[in-house]
Amino acid sequence: MKEVMSGLFAKPVTGRTVGMSHDEADALLAIDSHLRSPSPEWVEFIGETLSTWLVEHRAPAGIVDDAKARWLLDRIDAGGEVHSPAALALLRRCCVKAGQVPNTLIRYLRAQELRLRVAET
Repeated sequence: MKEVMSGLFAKPVTGRTVGMSHDEADALLAIDSHLRSPSPEWVEFIGETLSTWLVEHRAPAGIVDDAKARWLLDRIDAGGEVHSPAALALLRRCCVKAGQVPNTLIRYLRAQELRLRVAET
């Protein structure tokens, strides 16, 4: 894990260019899944970095197709729910950044937001 993290942060990140592999993205999400109270900076980092990577740097660029949606949901869904603030930020940003998003992903995001609103009352 240490090698993945040091390799990720050693790569140049200029503007909106993110040099990252699937394994490194998986490693970040694995780390996130173990954080009990992630900082706002962590949530921002995961949301921005991974949404940029997934939407803008993975083919097809600029959209979330069914394959990208499946990849994302396979990693952030836990029994029909997203338990991580960073994973929810990632989901939101992907839906906002992409020019096209599957309806299933938008419905999933809306269900998560409704679940959180209900839980807060």
